[in-house]
Amino acid sequence: MKLIIIIVVVVLALGGGGAWFFFLQDSDEPQEEVVVIPDDPIFVKMETLSLHVIRGGGVKKYIVLNLTLEMRDAESQALAEQKMPKLRDVFIGSLNEYFTNLPSLKKGVNMKSVKRRLLNISAKAIGKGRVTDVLVQSIFERDWTPTN
Repeated sequence: MKLIIIIVVVVLALGGGGAWFFFLQDSDEPQEEVVVIPDDPIFVKMETLSLHVIRGGGVKKYIVLNLTLEMRDAESQALAEQKMPKLRDVFIGSLNEYFTNLPSLKKGVNMKSVKRRLLNISAKAIGKGRVTDVLVQSIFERDWTPTN
């Protein structure tokens, strides 16, 4: 009998707490909702990058990339536009090093590796976190066949 009374008291206490929470709370108070509106991304389009992959004293592959940089803010955009010749130079140097040192040129371009490499090199060129993403708009590659 004691057990039944204890169970009834516990159920009534929990039910009363639940009823207070749902029905007796002051709902006239405005609920603040924090809405975070992300800033519109800022993009900087780069001129086309053309690479000749050289191995064994000759050109083995021709690669063309069209890139767009996603910038953190307007200040970063202005800096990237000001330093664009430097960015192009370090991108071309880094990509030449990457493609020249690949064990095989038979596979296609590894987009993840290229994007990660360019993101890292841009951090060194204009500052960490200024370029938030490197967008590869198009890529073209072909084996080099010299014309006679």
